[in-house]
Amino acid sequence: MKDFVGRWIAGNDRHTTTTIEIKIVDGHLVVHAIDGSSGERAEIQDLTHGNDEIRFVAHWSSGKTTAYQLLLSDGRLVVHFTFSETDHFKRDLNPDGTQRWRSGILHIAPGHSAGHSLRRAIRTSGRTDDVISFRDNLSCGPIDSQESSARARWWASMYDEYDEHDVDFDGFWQQIMSTSDRLVVWVGRHSAQEHAFFLALVDRLGDRPYDIIDVTGLQMPTTRPDGKPRLSSPKQAVSLMSETELALLFGTERAMTSQEREDAARRWRSLKSENAPFRIVTDSGLVSAPADIFDELLLERASKDWRKIARVIAETMGHNMEPYIQVGDLMLLSRVVALVDQGKLMAHGDPWLMRKCEVRLPD
Repeated sequence: MKDFVGRWIAGNDRHTTTTIEIKIVDGHLVVHAIDGSSGERAEIQDLTHGNDEIRFVAHWSSGKTTAYQLLLSDGRLVVHFTFSETDHFKRDLNPDGTQRWRSGILHIAPGHSAGHSLRRAIRTSGRTDDVISFRDNLSCGPIDSQESSARARWWASMYDEYDEHDVDFDGFWQQIMSTSDRLVVWVGRHSAQEHAFFLALVDRLGDRPYDIIDVTGLQMPTTRPDGKPRLSSPKQAVSLMSETELALLFGTERAMTSQEREDAARRWRSLKSENAPFRIVTDSGLVSAPADIFDELLLERASKDWRKIARVIAETMGHNMEPYIQVGDLMLLSRVVALVDQGKLMAHGDPWLMRKCEVRLPD
């Protein structure tokens, strides 16, 4: 059984695959399965083992269940999944041949894009940290309920193709509240989405220890076209940073002061009580905003000529990126539909189809 002990990864693609860790603790076999795309750690059940195989069932918070049979062949871990799917994992080793184990650090990313870049930064840096991404965007929609299912239902009401049962917001909160890992929270406070996530997270974590890496306003080293070094423009969001830039920030995390925690939690509770349609970044922080906050910007990008909705939205976002990133294309699309319903825009086609439908100002 000792031959199975180790941290096993599929090929070289650590950031997209399940990692399996096998240890012997006090004479007992311990198995961990970690989803590299989400950072989620599965609940392991029905663990059995013999001299030449290990079997277990991984239960993921998404509701997915995966049965594993592990065998060894030529120094690799042969993994048989349910439905006869097979993969080959290799042992993760240090350059000197010793075992590499997960670091016990869990990075919390403020969105899917930020999480993807962080995983790549960790991989290229040779680290074994884990990443979990927050998949909701709390800068828009109702936030007065503690039930994540309420958010999923709201998203489903906004978009026909959105299935509330396919999204597991609760799994994120369950993992960060129950894990014994050291937490490192990433945020860019000049992004409404990342700022809202951060305030909600601080409020939810309470007194639990964690560190933060705040990228707001950072100027990262880069190179001019002539090869001379220079500093980048100030950073607004984690999601807009490259994996190379993110890798430079490992080890720069700091603890929040008790006053910072109290202020952030108080701000989020105030926003929850206001429960506005939008939350936007201002010089004084994140504030509530009405449903029509972006309507004038959209109307300014429209004209008397027919224009694709996608172009109107893209130009609106392009003119609304400095100094703060306030809103994404999906919520702007919902406002275009509202403007069509109000007669402030005319539509040629279904306005929910932004890449096909055209809009213009009325005569």
